[in-house]
Amino acid sequence: MNQNDKDFDYDYFEVSMLCEKSEIVSLEGFMLSIGACSVTYRDAQDVAILEPAPGKMPLWQDVEITAMFTKDYQEIDVLHRLETKFKDKKLKLERLQNQVWERTWLEHFKPMQFGENTWIIPSEYESVDEKAINIYLDPGMAFGTGTHATTALCLQWIDAHNMKNVQAIDFGCGSGILAIAALKHGANKLYCTDIDPQAIESTVINATSNNVIDGIEVVEGKDVTSLKNLDIVLANILAAPLMTLVEVFSGLLKDKGDLVMSGILKEQTDEIVEKFKDSFVDFEIKIMDDWASVYCIKKS
Repeated sequence: MNQNDKDFDYDYFEVSMLCEKSEIVSLEGFMLSIGACSVTYRDAQDVAILEPAPGKMPLWQDVEITAMFTKDYQEIDVLHRLETKFKDKKLKLERLQNQVWERTWLEHFKPMQFGENTWIIPSEYESVDEKAINIYLDPGMAFGTGTHATTALCLQWIDAHNMKNVQAIDFGCGSGILAIAALKHGANKLYCTDIDPQAIESTVINATSNNVIDGIEVVEGKDVTSLKNLDIVLANILAAPLMTLVEVFSGLLKDKGDLVMSGILKEQTDEIVEKFKDSFVDFEIKIMDDWASVYCIKKS
């Protein structure tokens, strides 16, 4: 057992151990039964898991599982019970220093600029440039705060192109960040759709707080194909679902309409272009941190 012996006031302590995927259920159940207030998992082998479907919880083969306890529980008792139950596991104990957690994430999430004129700003910060396009957004349940390269690439595209009076769809809207950016850049209407209900809720909340909710229309997945003649499709999802959506995107767009796709690994771009080339032309690819965006225009 490794123990963090720092001498500070603390309210919580964590106990972590390595395990295999097949052991997760029994380990989690036991940790909760002895008083853990939360149980979390972390990859033990640095293998990426990309955007699971709603309700799905894929896990790595080798996992570090961590149980958090309040200091109402005795460390020595918790460790003894875990060591007795799981004799072959090496335990790691860490005490968590008291802190204001909201301030902690603010240390890592600060105003960020995209392109020449677009800023994403946490709600507790003031604008850096009052004349810029300022989007106020805090980290939340839904994907999209600008910190990930896939979102950044899309924001840069929006910043660089004329959005005045366009009608577009944010396909897989997540936090609604792309729809909000488009509206603040002058778009007339943004349709928003996502397979995750939490994303829709997040989009509505964020659009409301940014005073652009009047330009948002939520569309259920089954009704998306009823939309026609849009100027732009924004789709920051992943390569696998994108590959299935050529006809859908083509049907949504007017002739010479713009398609902006992201969530694509750079080694997947050739496959994306090959899949879309019969319906789209003028492909442009941008790379950031091993991720790519693919821009193209619907054939007339």
